[in-house]
Amino acid sequence: MRFRKAGTAAAALAAIGSAVLYGAGPASADVVGTKYVSTNCIDSTCDGGLYVNYHSVATSGSGNPSGSFADFYGNLYSHDYIDSPTTGTNAFIRYYFIFDKSMGDGGGLSVKNNAASADNCSTVDGYRIYYNTGYAGHSQFISHVYGCSGSWNLDSTLKNNNASSHYA
Repeated sequence: MRFRKAGTAAAALAAIGSAVLYGAGPASADVVGTKYVSTNCIDSTCDGGLYVNYHSVATSGSGNPSGSFADFYGNLYSHDYIDSPTTGTNAFIRYYFIFDKSMGDGGGLSVKNNAASADNCSTVDGYRIYYNTGYAGHSQFISHVYGCSGSWNLDSTLKNNNASSHYA
């Protein structure tokens, strides 16, 4: 069941990424709404993704940082926003990614260019975080650790300069 959801979510995200990449998004349709969310699991429940944190990990290097986080599943072309088609229409909803408002420091701020650490909770894969939108520029590998047991600080190039992420 978990893998079926993962495949469905990944396929939906790939379609959205393709629409953004190839211009089939709002340039040819109307944006009918804007939503601010802390996850890209918009229409389904998915777990075991990449948790991007507002704060760095403590100097001890153990545990997870305090403050807000955002949860991304699968490949994310941009940490800024995605345009998602409204079922059966030529209209799109724009989803802006923000840190979870209920989690303290950083809540409500844009995820793009505001992250300090990440926690890979994927059940099967590593993640790579990129400096630029579209999986370009400098990147850092965030390895898969069973059980989602801790966060890694982003390197000095990526700290507060994150723009996209994907399975590695």
